Amino acid sequence: MSRNRFRRGFTLAEVLSVLFVLGLVLGFVAVIVGPLLRSQSQTQAKVDTVQAAAMALYRIERDLRNTTSGSIFVCTTGATPSCSAPSTTLTATSAIVMPTAYQNGTGQFQFKSATGTPNWQGVAVYWTDARGNLDFAFDPPTSYGGAVGNTPTAPQAKQAVIDVTASGGMQLARFVELLSLAVPASHQISFQMQAQSTVGNASNETTYQTDLETRN
Repeated sequence: MSRNRFRRGFTLAEVLSVLFVLGLVLGFVAVIVGPLLRSQSQTQAKVDTVQAAAMALYRIERDLRNTTSGSIFVCTTGATPSCSAPSTTLTATSAIVMPTAYQNGTGQFQFKSATGTPNWQGVAVYWTDARGNLDFAFDPPTSYGGAVGNTPTAPQAKQAVIDVTASGGMQLARFVELLSLAVPASHQISFQMQAQSTVGNASNETTYQTDLETRN
């Protein structure tokens, strides 16, 4: 006699019971694991934005403290940029152009021997690009039509923006989406930077604002 005659299948009730229990288990796993995965993404997004802001903030603050508030320009970018003096209230901008006395933008700070005042070497340009990066570049007076020791004019700042965006610069940070600048009074600057990062379905935005006094 074949033993197959004694095998039996599962009844519909048994199958439904197993599926019900399996559904409960999977639902429980989703409830527990889902928030853990989202929490990890949120944490990573926050870390990304904090790092992005912190890496660039010190560098920009250093240059702002060591420039002159009367010769900073806020500029647009693109094929035909424009530059103007900052407002007294925080205003969003695509690029910031400022005189710098650091040799080549990053080297030793230069002074005029006769007066002890900064010997401007060119301009430092900070701008956000289409990929959400914050970039930096130094532009010498020979490129934008100025002279060592002099602060730039608005047309010269515009030319500097054209120069650096065409040749590219050094990427300081990712995820930076907005720069804002104000000069509320002589020797005073307010600067704000927003960074946003998205990891999976989690996003985090970090805003840094600083108020400082310039050298001149």
